[in-house]
Formats: sequence, structure tokens, C-alpha cells
Amino acid sequence: MLILSKNKLKMFFITFFLSLFSFTSMAKDTVNILGIYPFSGPYADSGELQAKGALVALEEVGYKINGKKIKYITRDSETKASVAARRVQEAIDSEDIDFVVGPWSSGVALAITEVAKKNKVMYYFSGGTEDISGKKCHKYAFMWAANAWTAMDANLKIFKKAHPNAKKIYLFVVDYAFGWTLQKYVENLAGKYGLEVVGVDRHPLGHREYSTFITKAMSKKPDAIYMINFGLDAISAVRQMHNFGFTPKKPVVMSWSSGMEELIQLDPAMRSNLIVGTNYYSSIDTPENKAFVKAYKKKTNGIPPGYAPGAGYGLMKMILLGMEKSGSTDPKEVIKTLEGMKGKAFFGDFEINPNNHQTVRPFFVLKTKPESEMKNKYDFADIVAVSSTEQPKNMNMCKNIGSF
Repeated sequence: MLILSKNKLKMFFITFFLSLFSFTSMAKDTVNILGIYPFSGPYADSGELQAKGALVALEEVGYKINGKKIKYITRDSETKASVAARRVQEAIDSEDIDFVVGPWSSGVALAITEVAKKNKVMYYFSGGTEDISGKKCHKYAFMWAANAWTAMDANLKIFKKAHPNAKKIYLFVVDYAFGWTLQKYVENLAGKYGLEVVGVDRHPLGHREYSTFITKAMSKKPDAIYMINFGLDAISAVRQMHNFGFTPKKPVVMSWSSGMEELIQLDPAMRSNLIVGTNYYSSIDTPENKAFVKAYKKKTNGIPPGYAPGAGYGLMKMILLGMEKSGSTDPKEVIKTLEGMKGKAFFGDFEINPNNHQTVRPFFVLKTKPESEMKNKYDFADIVAVSSTEQPKNMNMCKNIGSF
């Protein structure tokens, strides 16, 4: 009878379990992607739309990439940082997640990016905070939306061009990371365009009553109210400004808008005299975007996509592009391939800055149309400007992207 020593027995089991682990890893025939979206909470209207956009990208490749099946799961962020972080961690533990996209809220994203870093999974986000590609930057996180500085510069430039005699603007700002970032750059850039910020009111996410803010703003006699909020917050504010008679007499700048999803909820009179900044609009004139719009409209009875589905599609497309170009589904290989990549996407030309993982890309400024000029019931606005001007390097707070 063969008797093994304790050391030999120990080595036997170590070798056995390492071999078993290696076999299990080799046997993994899927790449697992998590979409973390706000299916409930203040941004619930956007969650399903983001998920639908991502589905179009996955359907284009038949849920397969580099010989592997794509397993796509979703979780509800509830627009709560602690809930979203916990659910991402649970999905990583139970579903062996390789890549994460979403959610919508910048505050939630700042919690998720730490989970991604800890677990070494790749994370692609679209939102307003600069911190993902700024002071919270790390090797595993990427930003899809235009930089906040780029967006605010484009809005102010077009507003001043349309209203050369304007001198004063008043800000409505949602009170969390997204709002703080954009407010900082509006105040930084206003003087460049001969504008003065004559007042600021911050409001909580999910705010619906703006009468006090509007009365206070109108007392300052601004040439425009400049809004740094989103979704139902923005819709509620525009409706009430119209009821107070501020619009259409004076313009409102919706500086970071979902475009279609917000404009479709406003009556034609309330849409009058709006300048709308957005990361995506369905009339972008590229072959890839036309194909996306056509595929998306099949899912929505003809309703074109706005920023939410555009972001869902765009985030998924960038991850799939990284896999395709690297020939790998390993997050590290995909990240290395995406760093510094230049190309054309459905929204236009892009470049990924390898130093901070910011996607340098177009930001679109729209001017709403009167009802008499609309070509169809969804023809709410024209793209009047496109800007890809990158944030000045000395302003970016990502000093070291780090390593794997």
C-alpha cells in the first residue's frame, strides 16, 4: 500500500485544485456583461431605454464575439449609490462578470467605479461627472460622454452666437456630482463669452416645484436661464417657466439633455426658444447611426432614440469594438486595445485619451423648431453645432491612470 507523506499529500491536492481551476477557466465559453440601469427611482424613465439601446448592439453581433457567446444580464441601480454598488458586486460574485456598463447618475457611477477597480472588471460609463476620467480615474474605467468642459463650452458658444447682446444668465443646478461639475465649468467659461452668472439655485434630484426659483431668477432679469439638470427635473422646470411667461420670450438652455426623451414630453409651445445640449441626437448623419435608428425604431413602434438608448448602444459598441480589435474577451486586453484608439462611430469621429480614458468625441447643440417647421411628429430640433474641443490638459485631475 502506497502511503504519502503530509507534504506530498498537500502538494497533490494543491496541484489537483490548480488543474481543476485551470480547466474551469478554459471551459468558460461565455463573456459576461452587466448592464446596471435605473429601472426604478428618479431616472426610471431612462433605464429601459438604455437597456434597449444596448440590445441593438448585441443583436448586431448575434450575441457572439471572438468565438464566445455573450451573456448579458441587467440589474436595477434604483439611482442609489449603495444599492447599485452592492448589486454590481453581487453580480460579479454570482455571474462571473467581465464588463460593466451604465448606470445614469454620476453619483451612482462614482460608487460603481470603485467596485470595478476592486474586482478588476472593465467599466464604461456615460454621464456628466468629470471624476470618472478625472480625480477618480483608474485603469479599468472609461468615460463615453463628452467631457463636461467640452459640453459647457459648446452650449455657451452657441447661446452667445444666437443672442450676441446677452449679458446675464441664471443657473438651475441639480445638487449632486453631475450638477457640481457642470456648474464649475459654466462659471469658469461664462466670462470667455461676455456672460455673467447672476444667480444660482441648487435643487435636489427629483425636484418638481420650481416656482420659487423662477420668481427669484426673473427678479434678476437674466437674458436666459441655464439649466444643469436632467430628465423629469428638466421637464418640470421648462413647463413651469413657460407658465410663468419666461419662455418663449426669453431662451432657456438645457445644457445636458436627453434630447428626444425630454422634448417629446413638452407641448410645442413649451419647446419654443430652447437651446439643447446633448451627447446624441437621432438625426446625426452617418451610415452607422441611420442603421441604429432603423433597428431601434423597430423596438419602439417608430419612436427614434434619444441620449439614453444612444448611450446604451454606444457603451456596448465600444466594449464590443475593444473585444473585436484585441481578439480577446479578457478585460485587460480590451483595455490595452482601447487606450489611444481612434476611429469612426455612429456618433462621429472619436479618440480615447490613454492618459485618462476619456472618449474625445462630438457634443451636439440643438435648436428647437416651431411646430409649423416640423417635418414629422418627432422632428423637434435641428443640430446647429457640433464640438469635439477637448478639455484643456491642465484642468484634468487624472494625474495617474495607474496599472492593472
